[in-house]
Amino acid sequence: MRLPLLGLLLGCGFALAEPASAAEPDVIRFATINANYRVALEEIIRRYEARNPNLKVELSVIGQEFATWIRTRVAAGGDLVPDIYNGNYTNGYDRQGRWVALDPYLEAENPYTGRRWLDGIDGQLIERYRVDGQAFILPIDYIDIAVFYNRDLFKKLGLQEPKTWEEWLALCERVAQAGYVPIAIGGDAQAYWAGEMGWLVRLLGDAYLRNYAPLLMSRPGDWDYEEARNGGYSYQPRDLYSDMLVVINGERELQAILHGQLDFRGPKFRRVYERLNELAQFFQPGFMGADSRSATQLFYTQQAAMSLLHSGSITGIVHDFAKMKAEERFDFANFWFPPIADDPLVEGPFRGVGGGGMVLAVMQKNDPAHERNVMDFLQFLTTPESGRLLVELTLADGQSLTGPLLIEDVELPGDLAEKFAVFKGHGYEKVNYRGLRDEQESVQEWVVSAQEYMGGRLSLDGFLDRYDELMHRAAERLIRRDGIDMDSTTRDPPPVVHRQKNLSNPFENGALMLAIIMALFAVFATVQIACSKGPGKYRTRTAYLLLLPTVFLLVAFNYFPALSGLYHAFTEWESGRDPVFNGLDNFRRLFADNMLYVGFGNMLVLLLAGLVKATAVPFLAAELILYLSGDRTRYFFRTAFLLPMVVPALVGVLIWRLIYNPDMGLLNQSLQSLGLGGLTANWLGDPSLALGAIIGMGLPWIGAFGLLIYLAGLLGIPADIYDAYKIESTNTARRIWHLDIPLVMGQTRLLIILTFIGSVQDFQTVLIMTRGGPGMATYVPALRMYNEAFVYGHFGYGAAIGLLLFVLVLAITVVNMKIFKEEAS
Repeated sequence: MRLPLLGLLLGCGFALAEPASAAEPDVIRFATINANYRVALEEIIRRYEARNPNLKVELSVIGQEFATWIRTRVAAGGDLVPDIYNGNYTNGYDRQGRWVALDPYLEAENPYTGRRWLDGIDGQLIERYRVDGQAFILPIDYIDIAVFYNRDLFKKLGLQEPKTWEEWLALCERVAQAGYVPIAIGGDAQAYWAGEMGWLVRLLGDAYLRNYAPLLMSRPGDWDYEEARNGGYSYQPRDLYSDMLVVINGERELQAILHGQLDFRGPKFRRVYERLNELAQFFQPGFMGADSRSATQLFYTQQAAMSLLHSGSITGIVHDFAKMKAEERFDFANFWFPPIADDPLVEGPFRGVGGGGMVLAVMQKNDPAHERNVMDFLQFLTTPESGRLLVELTLADGQSLTGPLLIEDVELPGDLAEKFAVFKGHGYEKVNYRGLRDEQESVQEWVVSAQEYMGGRLSLDGFLDRYDELMHRAAERLIRRDGIDMDSTTRDPPPVVHRQKNLSNPFENGALMLAIIMALFAVFATVQIACSKGPGKYRTRTAYLLLLPTVFLLVAFNYFPALSGLYHAFTEWESGRDPVFNGLDNFRRLFADNMLYVGFGNMLVLLLAGLVKATAVPFLAAELILYLSGDRTRYFFRTAFLLPMVVPALVGVLIWRLIYNPDMGLLNQSLQSLGLGGLTANWLGDPSLALGAIIGMGLPWIGAFGLLIYLAGLLGIPADIYDAYKIESTNTARRIWHLDIPLVMGQTRLLIILTFIGSVQDFQTVLIMTRGGPGMATYVPALRMYNEAFVYGHFGYGAAIGLLLFVLVLAITVVNMKIFKEEAS
């Protein structure tokens, strides 16, 4: 029996090393964030597969955190990486060699139309998105932003569309005096990067900074100089399209940052943020804690006269208004951002910050046959037939059109075409900065600093100094990461980014790790069985056979990730690249990480509050329930307190986010109804209140788990102990202090340990509620770990933070158990 058992255990481990057979038919993996097009895309895919039975298209619609999702997939590699996805969420992958150049296919015939593929789509944006002379991005539709306004309210107040920035500010003043919110806008962390606040910074930045284009553009002798694009260029700030095709040399840009020619503390950058603050006085109170959806709701309910919305909002408003009562609807229109007329630093009128809405890129997988199949599907997707399906089925499904389609011979219905007209003819931004390109670490640092400035916790000078420093650090990181030689005349080879797992390293090869551990388990089990005698031998053999599936799953899903993380904590492992051993470098960086120190301070506050919430409140609730007379009454309250346990934790977090909404939230609305309007606050947007708001979630904090633990402990105290104590005292408070609390100390110890672990590990609540903001008001170490690994792509440093948190949890647990053990003794 020993040999068959050994063979079975070894076979379970090594069988995982067998390569999977190739899937048939060829699978094209298509991932998109454009959930509005789901129904139409599914129908297009159905028709495509009917015409190509040897091909299969797997559609994945990722509604949230798409950038994190795709970067994590790329890091994992293999079949997890989609073939087609929204490329604008990973800018920079073109120069890194991750994407397939589309040019040979664009110049070839589209087999579904019989003409050159490029002739069937709008080539202007393809040209705009070219990098190093190559096209990597395929835009399907167009998106931009504008100011949407309540036309009925404008008529009521006698207002006209403003012609200049100054007129717009004066108009906002009149709206505010009439008792309305002039502009509803989102101001949370997401809005700063991918929403309204980010749009405004880009608009203002292009208006003030476009004169930097001649400094940064490629010149004769530069490796990427194109005579057709740059040769005839002359600076014409009023020509909205003059620099659209101009090639910017990346190394000249980095040199300008490092040498101070791009001075982020200079007068132009200063004026951008002064203008932003100038307009912000007309945003709704508490905008820093509002997301885009709640801002739009203010516009819908006619509390706000204007809102900054993108082109996809048009069909959304039409669909939403159709569901509303007639008296709740209003006539809406939109206008373009009026130009700044009285500022010598401004270079020209505002230009478009939009571009392709659903812009698709193809991942480089070095499989020519598969690549041709992927391109074939994209050619089918961009036919007039597919384009019309996108429009018709999306509208029929009650979803929003992102904007006009860029596929030839596809038109919008007349009423919608009129609403979309405002987005055309404004040109495209050229020189703009928040973070540096799409380098996510600089982006997140900019968001933190910008929120602190707009929230009044950082002066403009302090913000600009910090901004200049973060851009210098970002430039140095990019140079090191991509191996840039800083010579604009030579083309740097693309960095090696197609990571290949080291199959001989068990910390990278999960199958090998699993095989090794299962082999050790098999040897251990065989020895134990051999040492058993008599009836015990059968029991031992049966026990190890039954343990086999559990050990297998534990190793695969618990121990391998943990051991792999331990190993990678001592490596420099960037997204998509081979990890390189770097000793203690990650830990030296860790102990100099100021954001981590801020996070530990916030974590300590949350931990102390969590201990009270996890122990004192549930214990008190348990005592009160048991103090009630009547079994039915106790049963009712026990059920009432435990009922929230069935609500998913994520739902509870989202509910509290709505409760804290500064404009539409239950908390502020209730305070106003009670005549306590002076107590209303921007609970999540005010840095001084945000951490307290996180603590306040779940009020009255009767955690169902803690309540059950304490109820079980109190009910387990023998009745004769209570009877004996009554001889000494009948005072309930004294009994609780001298009897109940000591006798449930084991339960308290368990809850304290779990609270320590939860407080150190938890970041989901903060991520959903505030993303660590505003600024760093709610930042915690676990969120830092998440950002470093899955947002910035620094997996080695993220693993080092994870190891530190693990050691911290282990130390706290050991100390905790030792203290309670001594007290129990």
